[in-house]
Amino acid sequence: MATGTLTSYDLTTGVKINMDEAIYMISPMDTPLLNGYGSNGNTVLASQAVDVRKFSWMNESALLPRSLAAAAVTTTATTLNVQAGEGLRFQVGDIIMAHTVGVNERMRITGISTDALTITREYAGTGNAIASGIEIVALGAALPEGSAPGGARALDRSEAYNLTQIYGPTKISISRTEQGVNKYGVSDELAHQMYLRMKEAAIIREQAFLYGTRTESTTTKIRTSGGVDFFITSNVDATNTQVTVAKLESNMLNCYDAGGLPDQLWVNPRSTATLNAEQDGIVRVTNVETKRGFVPVQTVTTEYGDLQILRNRYVDRRTAFAVNREGITRRIFDPMISYKLAVTGDSEDWMFVCEEGLQVKGEQHMFKMTNLTAYA
Repeated sequence: MATGTLTSYDLTTGVKINMDEAIYMISPMDTPLLNGYGSNGNTVLASQAVDVRKFSWMNESALLPRSLAAAAVTTTATTLNVQAGEGLRFQVGDIIMAHTVGVNERMRITGISTDALTITREYAGTGNAIASGIEIVALGAALPEGSAPGGARALDRSEAYNLTQIYGPTKISISRTEQGVNKYGVSDELAHQMYLRMKEAAIIREQAFLYGTRTESTTTKIRTSGGVDFFITSNVDATNTQVTVAKLESNMLNCYDAGGLPDQLWVNPRSTATLNAEQDGIVRVTNVETKRGFVPVQTVTTEYGDLQILRNRYVDRRTAFAVNREGITRRIFDPMISYKLAVTGDSEDWMFVCEEGLQVKGEQHMFKMTNLTAYA
C-alpha cells in the first residue's frame, strides 16, 4: 500500500520489462530467422508493428501477355484456347505467336470469349499445328491507323491475411533460497532461468514461422499464425528428392515466369550434401578448417538469380523453402515482455509473453521442396 505521492518505486507487481535485448543475445545459429543476418548486413526477417490480431495484405500480378496453349490446335483451326483465367492477358487485334522451334506462324486475334481466342491464321508465316502446352506470346496490336483503344482490362488484387499468435505466457518461479545459493558459473539464477526460457520461446517461434498453420476459433478464442509452409502454395516441388543446382534452377524458372524471384534458401544442413559436392554454378567460401577439405555452399548462382543459403536446424530435412526476403515480414503486436508477478510464498515469480504473426507477400515468387530424401 502506498500513501502520498505515488512513484514508480511503489507498485512493482505487474511492471513490464522489455526483453527484446535479451532475445538478441541468443546466437543466430540457434534461431537464424529471428537473429540472423545476411551477407548484405540485413536481418533475415524484417519486422513491422501491427495493432490488430488479424492483419491483411494485397497480392497483385501483372497481366503478362503470354500463356500456354490449353489444347492442341490443327493447322487450319480458328480457335486457340489458352490456360484457364489467362484469356484476359490478350486483346482483340493482338498478334500472337506459338513460341516453339519450327513454328513460325503469327496469328491475329479477332475475338476473345473468356479463354478462347478467335484467330486469323497465317497472318505472317505458314500455318502450323500447335501442340498443347506450347507457349503463346503477344507481339503487340495490329490495328488500322486512328483506331479506338480496345476494352479496358484489369486484374483484381487478391487479399491474403494472417493472425497474430500469443507465444506464452511462460512462468518462471525461483525460491528465495535457490536465488541466494552460490553456484559455479551462474551469478544470478533468475537471470539464467530467464535466458533459458527465452531461448526456448524463440525456438518455438522459429518453428512456427516455418510450419505454423493459420487457425482461429470463435468458440475457444484460440488462434495460431500461418508460417511459410502454409502460405507457399503456387510452386510446390514434391518430385525432386535432392537439392542440386539444376533442380533449384528449375524451380527458380517457375518463379521467374511468374514475375519474381526468391533470394534466400532456408534448408537443413543435412539436405545440402549433394549441393556441396557440386562444382559448377556455385559461389563458395573456403572453410577455415581446411584440413577437413569441406567447403560449404554459401550462395547458389543460377541463370535466374542468386540464392543465398540460410542453414536452419529447425527446417525439416525433407523440406526446403526458397523465399524473397522483401516479401516476408514479422508483424509484431507485442514484443517479448516480462512481468514480475505478485509474491506468493517464499519465491520470486515472473512471466513473459509476446504476440506476433508472419506476413508472406508474393508467394507466387517463392517455392518449396517437400520430398527431399537424399540427406546425410
